[in-house]
Amino acid sequence: MLALQGNAYTIATNSLTGFPTRYSYQKAGYNDLVRKKNVRLVALDELPTSHVPTASDALVHKEVPLPHWVRTAPFTVALPKLTGSTFLSYAGALRHHLSLLSGPAQVQHHHRLPAKMVDLLPIAPPNLIVVDAIQAAHEGGELSGRPVALNLLIIGTNLVVVDAICALAYGLNPIEMPHLQVAAERGYGPIDPAQIAVLGELSLDELRRRGQQVKGVDPLPEHYPLPPQVRVVRSPKAEIFGTAGGLTEVFFTFEHAGFSWRKARETTLVIGPVDAVPDGKSDVATILFLDDTSRVTSYRGYSRIARLRGRNIPLSTLLSEVPYIMQVGNLRNSLGGEMLLARLTSQIMRLYYAWLIPQKSSMEKEVIV
Repeated sequence: MLALQGNAYTIATNSLTGFPTRYSYQKAGYNDLVRKKNVRLVALDELPTSHVPTASDALVHKEVPLPHWVRTAPFTVALPKLTGSTFLSYAGALRHHLSLLSGPAQVQHHHRLPAKMVDLLPIAPPNLIVVDAIQAAHEGGELSGRPVALNLLIIGTNLVVVDAICALAYGLNPIEMPHLQVAAERGYGPIDPAQIAVLGELSLDELRRRGQQVKGVDPLPEHYPLPPQVRVVRSPKAEIFGTAGGLTEVFFTFEHAGFSWRKARETTLVIGPVDAVPDGKSDVATILFLDDTSRVTSYRGYSRIARLRGRNIPLSTLLSEVPYIMQVGNLRNSLGGEMLLARLTSQIMRLYYAWLIPQKSSMEKEVIV
């Protein structure tokens, strides 16, 4: 998000849950931008939040924690990038808007993601949305996609309408997108391209033509081309919006980073309540339960039983723990001391801002008196 005030502007965002935003700023080169331009960086995960009620017809959240700064910024510009998604087929304006929430709030009820995103629509909507689809990302998820040149900037003022055009440019039918269906049903905007006025030089047919370049992916982790010693057993009750979609993102991310799943130890990954799993066949066979609903009555032949807790496991946890348990890669060692320092600094800043804001409010009251 970009907030404008006078001749200065502020860049604010939340990084992936579990990764400090200040660490992401550093690695993405934003700290250099601050030194060269009249810009301020704000890490939303370090600011105090207050609970804001959602609309009366909210399906998942009756209230959400939101940084006070977001609600008081005079003019905001959302700057999402158009990418693929193993949760939603694509990620655009609505998915980006969810990043305003604190990390735990983003993860909560993630298995109901379409309705969750729509609940947030009336909360601190941006004044302007500019979607970067010049180099979109496909053949993967939100982190793991590869570039595809669509050469588009999609600009608008309504999150739902912008997302509908994003879907079209991504080679999809917006009318078939679950999150857009929920938004349209609740009156947040039309999603039929025939009902949307598109300005600029490109026609809807041209958007569809460019969208033909996009190659989507199968989001189901049990369909991923894994070696025979790695198996995914998913219950039909385990929605793709939750841990299942996150696991597929892990598979793509590590493959595109050059790691080979062929080197993995024998592992069966269980998502949701299933009736049975294949027996383990080696001395190192591991069974990994990936959420609190996962269970099975018999798991013969496994020398190691592991569980990642939580109904909706943060993607950062999946990225760190799944490859480590499978002995494919160790993300914790790769990130090293910089990540640990960033986490410690973020914790200190959260405490500092929690102390500073009440003090500042008190001083302002004294001046007024």
